[in-house]
Amino acid sequence: MVAPDVSHSTPALDRSRAPSLPRTLVPPCFFTDPSVIQEWRYECRRLAQEIYPHLWLGPRNVAKDEQFLRDNNIKLVLAITTPQAWQIMKARYADKNEYQGLPVSNYIELVKSFPLAKQMIDQTRENGGTTLLYCETGNEKSAAVAVAYVMESNGWDLIRSIQFVQARRFCVALDDNMKFQLRSYETLCQARQAVLTPSKRPDLRRTLDDLYADSDEAADDVDREGRAPFDDVDPNSIKESGDVIMG
Repeated sequence: MVAPDVSHSTPALDRSRAPSLPRTLVPPCFFTDPSVIQEWRYECRRLAQEIYPHLWLGPRNVAKDEQFLRDNNIKLVLAITTPQAWQIMKARYADKNEYQGLPVSNYIELVKSFPLAKQMIDQTRENGGTTLLYCETGNEKSAAVAVAYVMESNGWDLIRSIQFVQARRFCVALDDNMKFQLRSYETLCQARQAVLTPSKRPDLRRTLDDLYADSDEAADDVDREGRAPFDDVDPNSIKESGDVIMG
């Protein structure tokens, strides 16, 4: 028996390729204020840059520079790293309270850490100190935390927040997956802002006033003598047609 010719059959579907995430394109920075845009050299990637007067972003080697930490009043050295790496770093800095970490294993855990990171940075600022935010390169996980902090603190959208951070640290590189996660966090921030901002809330007072006004008018139409609508009805007041006479 001759085997059937399958050379022209339809190729099997390759299920190993996952669907690609929607891309978030960040146009060139629109900031023109020289206090925002910093002069950049290739060597700057090994240094930390000031995002805000109370927040610096940089690579891991900067966290070891004690002179830098003293000169810039760094009271919180916040590492965004894996749980395994943080265990090693935690033992190394056991006697230094300013060294803290947010261990994350994936992008989902990283997004969940954004509110805690903001709380720690703001608390350090309120206590008169500044924060150094860092990861291995200072361009990825810690940069994402910086973007989330800028976005939530200023009420900005994702694109403007990324542009602002990149204007301060030009080598920041967020992949499409990270931008997608940040886009989801942007939605949460916008929803939270809508709740906190009175101009974006429904006018509940006016709505309740209108509701009570309508109720009063309805009550006046039914019975102006103040009697409840569920009072017992006199059977003699019922006409043959079944209508009730509100005497």
